[in-house]
Amino acid sequence: MTRATAPALAAESSPSVQPTESAPSTPQKPRSPWKKRLIATAKLLFFALIVGWIASRLSKDWTEISQYDWTPRPGWLLASGLFYLAAYVPSACFWRLSLRWLGGEPGVFAAFKAFYVSQLGKYVPGKALVVVIRSALVANDKTKASVAAVCVFYETLTMMATGALISALIVAVWFREHWFYSALALLTALCAGLPLLPPIFVRVLSILRIGKNDPTLQERFRSLTWRSLLVGVGLTSVLWLFFGLSLWAAISALGVDPGPFWPSAHRLIAASALAVVFGFAVAVAPGGLGVREAVLTILTIPFFETLLQTPENAAFTTSAETLATLVALLQRLVSIVAEVAAVAGFYAVSFAGRLRRAAPAPQK
Repeated sequence: MTRATAPALAAESSPSVQPTESAPSTPQKPRSPWKKRLIATAKLLFFALIVGWIASRLSKDWTEISQYDWTPRPGWLLASGLFYLAAYVPSACFWRLSLRWLGGEPGVFAAFKAFYVSQLGKYVPGKALVVVIRSALVANDKTKASVAAVCVFYETLTMMATGALISALIVAVWFREHWFYSALALLTALCAGLPLLPPIFVRVLSILRIGKNDPTLQERFRSLTWRSLLVGVGLTSVLWLFFGLSLWAAISALGVDPGPFWPSAHRLIAASALAVVFGFAVAVAPGGLGVREAVLTILTIPFFETLLQTPENAAFTTSAETLATLVALLQRLVSIVAEVAAVAGFYAVSFAGRLRRAAPAPQK
């Protein structure tokens, strides 16, 4: 027997390699109809709870705003809402980029729809529903829900760290009397930013045993490098610029003349960023409720004191404190209405697409 024929005979005599014998595959047990109905009912209840909370919040905010004497300017209200929605575009792009870096292939529309719909989840205490909604909506054959969840944390922490750092620098340079806010913002930037450093981020994922059964995924986590982080910092910095624009438009919607945006951009961006970041840091506050308004009111009172001294706003007899409170409430109202409108728009486009695909093809 030659060396060449020995392996061949061994292979023929070994039952483990016979081509005609294959291990029986375990068929996946289909999900029972009652489980499908239960899951669908749970989703519907969650959605109804969120919608109910938003409706009650809108009603309460509008009641508080109606107590003040002001004439709304619809054009500026619309501009404030559009600026608010545009602010999330860079962050949504960064989240989708992160998914692609980790091997996912989310569609552009699906990724943006998941991102904007998940914003409603922040109105549930704990804000964990943001992760659940976004990862579930974007998951497909090539995009794992676990990877999408990791990218939610990566994008959110980057956004918060960037906003906290920008506001800390602005307050330290221009508004030193608020040094406490600057120090607190810097501490928040460190807490949010340190886990994002590539060696630490990979280590954290390893400790949490995320992707433990997928060596390929563990290797992909290392693709989130310093360059990835710098891209995220650049994109999310644009987000805070548009938040400042949204606040500027909301002030104009009150009938107050805030002047051109750029001379006061640093103040408006810092106030918006600190309000959102501190509101996010208080996890038990749904959507940062109360925290965001309080911070925004405190930081904009000096701005309104200056505005009320200008000839353009001489007709206003309202105090700076009242105007600051009113703009904080109005900003909250605008943000909620804008988010609900965006979600309705995405689902309307999805529904229209399904109808178009279901329509019979025209006969030639």
